[in-house]
Amino acid sequence: MLTSRLLIALGPIIALAWLISSAAKLQSSSAEPATSAVAATVNGRSITVQEVELAAAIPLYQIDQLRSQRLHQTLQQKIEDLLLDAEASRKGLTVSQLLNEAAQSESVARLANLPGPVRRLNSSPGQNGSHQETGQDLQEQARIRQALLVTLRRKSDIRIAMKPPEPPMLSVSVDDDPSIGPADAPVTIVEFSDFQCPYCRNSVEVMKELRRIYGERIRLVYRDYPGPNHPYAAQAAEAAQCAGDQRKFWEYHDLLFDRQAPGTGWNFIELAKEIELRQETFAACMDTARYREEVAKDLRDGLKLGITSTPTFFVNGRPLIGAHPAADFHALIDKALAESTLVGP
Repeated sequence: MLTSRLLIALGPIIALAWLISSAAKLQSSSAEPATSAVAATVNGRSITVQEVELAAAIPLYQIDQLRSQRLHQTLQQKIEDLLLDAEASRKGLTVSQLLNEAAQSESVARLANLPGPVRRLNSSPGQNGSHQETGQDLQEQARIRQALLVTLRRKSDIRIAMKPPEPPMLSVSVDDDPSIGPADAPVTIVEFSDFQCPYCRNSVEVMKELRRIYGERIRLVYRDYPGPNHPYAAQAAEAAQCAGDQRKFWEYHDLLFDRQAPGTGWNFIELAKEIELRQETFAACMDTARYREEVAKDLRDGLKLGITSTPTFFVNGRPLIGAHPAADFHALIDKALAESTLVGP
């Protein structure tokens, strides 16, 4: 009797536990196929959702960035309109009258980098009797408006809550490509680059600056992504790898970018002589195309990641696309360093 009563009393609890357990199993079983589910099959070969998501991650992130930029531009316009409307209302003026008044201000003229206060309208009337604005007047008006907004912003409490999109976190292999910095550095920057790309050349000094600032806390890995519009880039990549056989990849890398010229290639043998490589060894490496498949593999890996332009960097898996100043890298590197500290050894 006691057992029966106990079972009756515990019945709702047991049922609730079973429901929670079943729901958890159902959730986990439905979550698993989210990325491993088959998106399509081609002649029996499956393409998974995960493959598609990986290849689309960077292009979709770029779309998100463009959307964010447009939203922020529109937000700034709204802020400016609000500041001008509020100031005009405070003075009992229209916005046009406010700008007319600002045009006569010495302080606004200085901010607008004008020689002195200006008149917004020509003094001579047009054919219909109204005053006509000239091209120069329109330019001056724009400068006056911006100068007035600088003044208004300085005395306003403006807080931007809208955040830019977070870059995706991707799994990026370092392969066995040339690197500089310790293998166990908390931050790894993988660069997909093209020796014939002018924007990649601009990034060489930025990478050196990051090395000076962060030292052994970062590791730089160079991977090849020779573009189809650069006919000499793939062979240059092979030459740099051949120089790497003699432990002079980075010296050859710097020479290739330093001697980069639009529309022309390089004399690879002469560059090899310049950094005192063993000529026969280097020539044999080039003649046998030893690294052609290695360069092609880098390119394929880049395509799988959705890379469409060079340079493309990955800071602990987070993409940074295009030539950027060191400051843009600092934000990602500092965030990655903070995360590595939280995770610990």
